[in-house]
Amino acid sequence: MSSNNKSKKILFFNAKREKCDSNSPHIGLAMLSAVLKNSGHEVLVVDYQFNPSAPSPKAVFEDFKPDVIGLTLYTATMKEAEIILQEISRFNKPVIFGGPHATLYYSDLVDKANYIMIGEAENTIVDVVENADTNSKGQIIRSEPPDPEKLPFPDFSTFLGHDEIFIYPLLTSRGCPYNCSFCAVRMVSTRKWRPKSIENCIEELEIAKVKFKSMGSVVIYDDNAMFRKDHVKNFLKLYLDSDINLPLTIINTRADGLDDEILSLLKKAKCPSIGIGVESGDPEVFKKIKKGETLDDITKAAELIKKHKLPLALCFVIGLEDDSLEKTKASIEYAKKMKPEHIYWNMITPFEGTSIREWYDENGNVFDLLNHSSWVDGDFMCEEPCAETPEFTIDQRKKAYLMAILETNDTRLSITDINRLYPYVRRYGLQSEFLRWIPKSIWKSFKKPFPLLDLAIKIYPEIGFRGFFKRVVKKIRTN
Repeated sequence: MSSNNKSKKILFFNAKREKCDSNSPHIGLAMLSAVLKNSGHEVLVVDYQFNPSAPSPKAVFEDFKPDVIGLTLYTATMKEAEIILQEISRFNKPVIFGGPHATLYYSDLVDKANYIMIGEAENTIVDVVENADTNSKGQIIRSEPPDPEKLPFPDFSTFLGHDEIFIYPLLTSRGCPYNCSFCAVRMVSTRKWRPKSIENCIEELEIAKVKFKSMGSVVIYDDNAMFRKDHVKNFLKLYLDSDINLPLTIINTRADGLDDEILSLLKKAKCPSIGIGVESGDPEVFKKIKKGETLDDITKAAELIKKHKLPLALCFVIGLEDDSLEKTKASIEYAKKMKPEHIYWNMITPFEGTSIREWYDENGNVFDLLNHSSWVDGDFMCEEPCAETPEFTIDQRKKAYLMAILETNDTRLSITDINRLYPYVRRYGLQSEFLRWIPKSIWKSFKKPFPLLDLAIKIYPEIGFRGFFKRVVKKIRTN
């Protein structure tokens, strides 16, 4: 591309998934904002996931009058992104796609955008923006992954609603050298682990705390923050010695990346909980994930977290290679044994380019990922399975999911979901599991002021609190 150095106005959008909010702004768009502003361009970011009350795309466009429009795309929010695209396409401005979905499914998008950015875009975004025009159709842009040390700090001041930032997202590194069967990170941010200096990380946080008065916590969103234990230990020590003094969380934590010293430092940093990915408690299924660690590693890490009196969170995936209803029961039993404070059950999404997708192409079916939405209305959401095998059908996967959340304390399910939940309990013959779940859910409800009484009055105003429970018990007994 030839260079056109005229200052331009760039408008970025991030779509919002229904019933999913975030107090944390999109760090990738903040990075692109910083790079573009350093080159003399003006940027505005409308992150509906972070700021759901932001004006409509049309209203923002008419007010800001951008020269170029960018959309970051995720498979889970493609329906919402399509709505934004329809609204802005009438303005005849160059459109750039980026994000994980654009990287994985760029061939499906060539008719919908002028430029499609593959992977990390910091090294190419300025050139694309400065030369963007509407005559280009579906041009694929690839670039070498950037060195985090050579990038500016992310600029969140470009976001509508940046005064409300509570959770500050931080990257201390990029990339993950592992190759888990279900994970698409290697296609998005490569398998090359690239650290950022811990001094720069601390400086970024100190500047952010002064700039954003609403900032109340820090979350590290690295692909694999604990790949090098010395890196995370040195960061935590410097963090504790600083004046930042905000609770710190690290996500994407591997069991083999934890030890006594790291957990002790995290506790001092007021880390609210430690989450580790189990994926499957069945030894045969677990082995085929190729995580580079063992179930024994996970068990030891969970025990270590408990030893330090930190809340434990576990994540599982239903539908991995050779998974089944019976093997999901092994995961449930493993979860019970570990006794986590929080647990998350997820349906497999076989993304393009992953080995689990190759396995499904040979052994089962993958359906339209864009229709991968909720199959239960209301507050309780379960992902509609988007893949199946003859040995583990769609219906069996739904039963496995419901059984898992009833048998363990999945925090997404509460007593308020009882009316929406019970028809599925009956359908899958899980009345016994449901009966055991009710006392646990009631106990969780009592942790909040009178929610159970409010629920009884709301759902059954004519029979009151005691009648409400009599109605529930009668339902169970008659089925």
